[in-house]
Amino acid sequence: MRQQAKYAEDHQAVFPPIDDDVLLDEASLAISLKLTEPTEVDADPEQYSIQQSKLRTEEDHRMSLAEKKKEKVRAQIRGLRDEFGKVTKKCGRADEHLQINEDDF
Repeated sequence: MRQQAKYAEDHQAVFPPIDDDVLLDEASLAISLKLTEPTEVDADPEQYSIQQSKLRTEEDHRMSLAEKKKEKVRAQIRGLRDEFGKVTKKCGRADEHLQINEDDF
């Protein structure tokens, strides 16, 4: 026991002086008090802009896919119109009793 006391005297712990003005941060308080509700944390503006950038990139990707799909549909419509034009010309060249009235189209 005496050896421990002598060692403690020779090797005293060095702690920085504690000012009463310095308060514990919210995380330390939450841990020491075991709060059930999370404390409010200020969002890092840089992190927020990264999240916004990611959301914008995802939205741009969805818009790009939608535009590609729209273009495919437009191409199909152009093809159908061309085919319909060919059919109507062919119908116009057919004999009168084989022709289809425009009202039937």
